[in-house]
Order: sequence, then C-alpha cells, then structure tokens
Amino acid sequence: MGNNSTKQKSERETMQIIEDQELLDAQLSCIGKHASNWLHQKDKYFDLAGNQPKLDYEAQQKQLQARQVRILRMMTILSDYPPSKEMLKAKIAEFTDDSLTENNEIFADYLENRTLEFYNVCSVMTTLLTIEDLSTMEQYTQLMCADVSPIKVSKLVFEIKLPPTEVSPEDFVAPNLDDVVLVPKCSQLASPLPKQLIMALLPHHHEYVDKKDPMRRHVASVEKVNRNSVQFRFSRGTFPGDEVITGQRFLVIIRSRRIPTRYMYRALKLLQDTPSVRRYLFPFPEWLTQMVKQSQIRMDGCAALPNWLEVKPQPIPAPPAEISLLNPSIKDNAEQLQAVQRIVAGPSLQGPYIVFGPPGTGKTTTIVEAILQLRLQHPGSRILVTAGSNSACDSVAIKLCEYFQSNVYLREQLQKQIDYRSDYQLIRLFSRSVTRKGLKSVPPLLLKHSNCSKKTYKHLGVSSIMEYRITVATLSTVGRLVTDGLSKLKFFTHIFIDEAGASTEPETLIGIMGVKQTTNCHVILSGDHKQLGAVIKSNRAASLGLSQSLMERLLRTDLYQLDENGNYDRSLQTRLRQNYRSNPEIVRLFNELYYNRELIAQAPAAEVNMAAYWKLLPNAEFPIIFQATHGKTSRDEQSTSSYNRLEAQVVCWYVKRLLNDGLGRGTKVSQEDIGIVAPYTAQGKLLSQMLNSQGHGNVEVGSVETYQGREKPIIIASLVRSFTNMGFMRNPRRVNVLLSRAKSLLILVGNPVTLRHHRDFQYIIRECKQRGTYLYKKKCNQQQRPDFLPDLDEDGFDATLPYCSDSDDEELTPWFARMPLDISVVKGKGEDQKLQAIHDSPASMRFKIKINTLKSDVKALQAKLSKIPMPSSQKN
Repeated sequence: MGNNSTKQKSERETMQIIEDQELLDAQLSCIGKHASNWLHQKDKYFDLAGNQPKLDYEAQQKQLQARQVRILRMMTILSDYPPSKEMLKAKIAEFTDDSLTENNEIFADYLENRTLEFYNVCSVMTTLLTIEDLSTMEQYTQLMCADVSPIKVSKLVFEIKLPPTEVSPEDFVAPNLDDVVLVPKCSQLASPLPKQLIMALLPHHHEYVDKKDPMRRHVASVEKVNRNSVQFRFSRGTFPGDEVITGQRFLVIIRSRRIPTRYMYRALKLLQDTPSVRRYLFPFPEWLTQMVKQSQIRMDGCAALPNWLEVKPQPIPAPPAEISLLNPSIKDNAEQLQAVQRIVAGPSLQGPYIVFGPPGTGKTTTIVEAILQLRLQHPGSRILVTAGSNSACDSVAIKLCEYFQSNVYLREQLQKQIDYRSDYQLIRLFSRSVTRKGLKSVPPLLLKHSNCSKKTYKHLGVSSIMEYRITVATLSTVGRLVTDGLSKLKFFTHIFIDEAGASTEPETLIGIMGVKQTTNCHVILSGDHKQLGAVIKSNRAASLGLSQSLMERLLRTDLYQLDENGNYDRSLQTRLRQNYRSNPEIVRLFNELYYNRELIAQAPAAEVNMAAYWKLLPNAEFPIIFQATHGKTSRDEQSTSSYNRLEAQVVCWYVKRLLNDGLGRGTKVSQEDIGIVAPYTAQGKLLSQMLNSQGHGNVEVGSVETYQGREKPIIIASLVRSFTNMGFMRNPRRVNVLLSRAKSLLILVGNPVTLRHHRDFQYIIRECKQRGTYLYKKKCNQQQRPDFLPDLDEDGFDATLPYCSDSDDEELTPWFARMPLDISVVKGKGEDQKLQAIHDSPASMRFKIKINTLKSDVKALQAKLSKIPMPSSQKN
C-alpha cells in the first residue's frame, strides 16, 4: 500500500506541467518590477500559477498532444493576423503611451525601462510590429478609389487610373508582391467598407466564391506602378473574362499581401510557445537567476519548475578545433581564425555566436570558411544560410560555389565522405518574385546551383531541400519553407544569419523559429549593427525599439559585453578588426567616427594607393575630396524624391576626367571601377540619364542600400540636400556605409553650409580642409575645378560652429542650415527651403562681384592697419 502511495506521489510530482505561457510572462514581468524587494526578502517566494487546472496524467497528456497539434498547425498555416481592437483603437489615438498601455501592463512596464527580456519580448514586439503593420497599411487605404472601369492592356493585363493622392504609390506598392482587388457594386452593397478602412485590406469571403458569381471580388497581382496608374495581371485560373472586368465599374482596393509581416507575427507566436528558445535568445536577467537559485520562485501545485526555468550549470565550451584552412590568409588573422575554430568546435549553448564584422574586415570570408570547415569536420551537418536581402545571400552563396568548383583539396576531402554527391552540396533558393524581375544579374555559377538552373522558377518542396547539405535563402523564403512543413523535421544543425544587423528582431526570428528544433542547432549571427539597419516606415515603432536588431540587442547584454580592458567571452563572439578593403586614410575616417579607433588598416598599398598620382588630388597622401557645391535641391514631380542638378553635373565632370585622364603614371580607369552613390532615387535617375548621354552608361549608380556590403576602387557620392534639412542622410549608419565603400579614392559632392551642421560631415569637412582636399571654385584655378560652378569666396561661411555633440537627440532634431549672405532663399511649394543660385541673373552676378571686391578691400585695409605700430597707451 505504502509503495503504491509513494509511486502515485512520484507520478504527481513528475507530472508534465502544462504552462499558460502568456500568464507566466505576465507574472514574471510583475516580479521584475519589484525584483529588488523580493531578493531582500529571502524567506518569501512567488508562486507562479502557470499550469492549467489540475488534471490526471492521461488528461494532461491529451492536453500536451493538443498543444503540439496547435503549434504545428500554426507553423503550417499562415494566418492573416488581423490587428486587435485594442491596436486599432491605439491607432486612432496615434499610438500614444496611454493608448498602448491601456489594459497592457507588460507594455507599460516596458515603456518605463525600455528593456527586452525573455518574458516580455513576444508581447512587446507584437505591439511594435503591429504599429509598423498598421502604419504601412494606412498608406494603401489612400489608394482606394470608387467607380473605376479597368482598361485592357494585353491578355490578362489591365490598368486603372489613380486619383491624385498625398502619397506616391511608387514608394510602397510592390509589383508581383501586392494585389489589386476589384469589388463589384453588389458585393460592396452586401458588405460595405468598415469604418476602419485598414480592415478592408484583409481578405474578404467574397474573394472565394465562384468566379462567375456576381458577388465575386476579383484579385489580381500588381504588374507595374507609377504615380498615376497601376497595371495588374490575372492568373489564368482566376481570370473571369474580359467582359466581366471591362463591362462594369468597381471599387478598387490596392493592398499588400503582408507575407513577410505575417511570417514575423507567426515567429513571435512560436517564440511565445517555445520558452527554451526564448531563454537561448534572451539570457536570463541576474535577478531571476538569483531568485530561482534561492527557490524564491515556485510553480503552483508542482514540486519542480519547468526545465526551461531551472538554473543549470553551463557546459564547458569545447576547445577550438585544429583545422586545415582552405583560405590560408586566415591563419594570419587571429580574430578570423578564432571565429572559424569556435564555430567548428560548437558554439556555446548559452546563446547565438556573433561575428561582428565592420567594413572590409573579411566577415564573409570568415563565414564561408566556417561553413566549409563544418562540411569537412562534421559531414552530418546540415546548414542553413539566410539573410534579409537577396544580395547578402548571393554574396555568401557565390563564394561557396567558387570553392566547390575550383578548390581541389575541398573536393578530394568531400569525396571521401560516404554520402557525397557533387550536385547536392548547395542549393540557392530564389523566390518566384526574384525570377519575375529577371535573372540576368545572377552569376551563371550561382544560377547553376539554384532552383532556377534552367532559367525558369522551379518550386522545391521540403523533401527536395533535405537532399542538400547547404541551403541559402532569404529570411522570407525560410518562412515559406516553415509553412511547407520544414517545421515538422529536426533537419538543420546550423543557422547562419548574415547581415544580422540589418534586420529587425521579428524578421530575424523568421529564420530561427520553426527551424531551430533542438538544443544542438546552433545559431550564428554575422554583421555590423553600426551600418544600415532595417527600413522602418513608422517613426513611432522605430523610436520604441523595433529598429534594433537581435544582434545589436545581444551585444548590449551582460553576456556579450566588453570589460574595461576590451576583453570578451570568445566562446560567444568574435570582433573582427583588420580592414583589408580601403586606403588607411579612408579607414581612419569611419574608424574615428564609428569604431572607437579599433580598426587596423591592412590593405596592400599597391591596391589602395591608386589615386596618389592623380593630378586633381591636391594631397597624394589623403585620397578624400570634399567638393563644395552650392546647388539647388528640387523635388521630382513624379515622386517625393529629391535631386540636385548642379551636383549631378559635378559628378559627371569628375567621371569624365577620371575616364579620360586616368589616375596618372599610366593607371587607367574603367567605367566599372567607379561607383556613384546617390541617396535619393530622383538623383540616381538624373545621374543615370546624364552618364548615358555622355557615353558612360556602365558607371554604376545606386543608393546607399545598393552599396552596403560592396566596394569599388573609386566612390563618388552626391549628397543632394542643399540649404534644407538633411532628411535621412542624418542617419550616422547611412554615412558609415557611404564612407566605407571606397578602396582608393573617395569624392564627396555636397553643400558644406548644410552638411557642417551634422556632426559626422563636420568632422569630414574639417579633415579635408586640414589636408588640403576641400575644394571649391576660385578664379585662380578654373582649369582644375568644374568651370560651370560659380566662383565662391569660402571665407564668408567657413565652418566656425563648435563641434557637435555626439548625442542621440541630435539626429532626431530637425534643423535648417544658415544661409550665406550672398545667396537668396525662396519658399517652394512642397519644400522647406530652396536655393536660388546667385548666377541666375546678370544683376545678381554684378552684385556678387561688388560684394567680393568690397571684402577684398576690407581685408587689404585690415592687413595694412595690423602693420602700423600702436602707442602703448592705446593697445588696450
């Protein structure tokens, strides 16, 4: 009898705990507010009510199975994730603190301390993601138009005209990714538009009735978009016929499918139900560890805490592996070698392994070596490589393909493995939308190892993916794989997330949740959180923390912090320092501004000193030019983007001189050697047109985003904004990318009067002035400066302002540049301020000449007076 009683008691104590994760999170958040008080009262404990009503063993097992089914269903069926009533109400109030914290204690606590912990991340991030989601959807509501008759363009393709709006559809409507919904009048009468128009952007049940039903809402894919019209294409299976589409008038809804956003919502839901992964990504705060150790936290009705909540001794990290490097140059770089060895040995189970790689430090080289060494040292490894952008995925994938094709040692070693198949080492998964845009820019070798090897898109299911050892795909495509059933399998052993600093935390979670199924699946994050981050459309969501990446947040935690001597836990991270890309002086600029002078310039002089003998470079030892240009910032009529025609002319002048004259001593410059950075789309279009007209169409023109992760021997940047606010170029991360792309020569074209109000540009301008490479048009050097620039007297508006403080507030505060006295400013419609150039009229030119003459006379008089000795009695 006693034995049976003991057995039943043991069964009860070891009974599986069924946790209500949202309830547990709320309770832990409540404890966190008063953690210090609890720690002082060691004789008291907090009883978590995280389990369901007490059930017998069989009932609990059924609940566990039901929960597993629910999680699996969540993974394989992508919900629409409509906004809650509370968030719709908060939107009306413009997401004020009060509206966001009403009936949301977790978010109220977050607003007080702005700290993400494992117990509040799902709730807080869902709120922030919803703010971003609703802000994006709001733009689409402005494109709704009633009583529209579509015009046939070609087979299956139609067009509608858009009414004038305050927003430009080109800025956010995405071809092949967004939908056009045609709502017939009978459907609209039966189901009128909701008061909250955002809700009309969600799928409606009339979209799923028979396509011949008069209630049918017809859905097509956006084919082409401009400011005044949208073209859309029907699929053959959904096309109801020309007579249906052209024979009536519709209410037109243009909407986003929100697929990446829905993947993010799902990832957060999965994270909510997977506390072990949360603990891995969000190390416990110290107060919680102490309370668990001291048994101050218990679970109601249970003798033991859940496994994920227990404090366990951390396993000793495996010693670094001895490896035969495929890239011998890594041997001479201690940080790169350390990263490869640690990843191969097996990263810590405490959290993701981070490779922090500033510009030109060989981050991709390190990651590629680590991936290949895993294939050699651990033949059973199955590796996922992912990133937010296709370009980041391609940069890793093409290097891996090159090794598989040309490295003899690698092929020999792989052939010794039992299950080696040369065609199944790597698969680059492209999405259907990438294929529609065209595959001409994809290198042939990479195309060969992709699902588009036959130059058409081929959908590969999860069973096909499992045949490959390395899978490379964007985060969004990984989300699709999870929906397709990848989550049912414990397949991948390693998840490499590249450019991790450029993705939001929910976006990064797409590549982890549903993929990391076991404790031994390691996550490796690589990137640089000091370069461009994710694009956040809602300033409110960004300011509340959505703009911070998972990588950046981890690096701010105690586990990843540097001590006062700069040391860190090398079982958790590596910080690369040696720059192999740029001239030492170029490195010094962004090293001083953004990397605490920790980078070491190591590029071979022969590769980065190409501009030393260029006749237009005033200082051979300082290959950075700031060309002062006082042009006019204009607004593109077809969009909200800005352009500056005078700066475009100056850029083209420099391109022509470089291509015609070379860099001296026989060093020629090809069009492919030059990269032009134009932060604004309108400026990029203008520059492309002008370069094409002068026969230089192969000079690449791109945005700052286009050049992230890339390099060119020569970079010329047009900063556009002139006598107005700086817009998004105030972002120091954007400036960092711009400065760190050039290998041998960097030319910045901009208005110093505007730029000197920005801390980073003020520093650059001062450096160029001190080194003699700050250039402007003077009468005495018309042969060396563009002759179409007006003659200017820079002494009239030198940067005399004190050095700006390095504060976060500075970058968020709007400001306007002070105008020189000899330049008039007029208000322009839709712009803050516009420049009217002094050389527009002969009268203004004559006035300028008089002013300059007077200035020269005053200077001459001052010089004469300074030489006249003054009586000692008058010196004071």
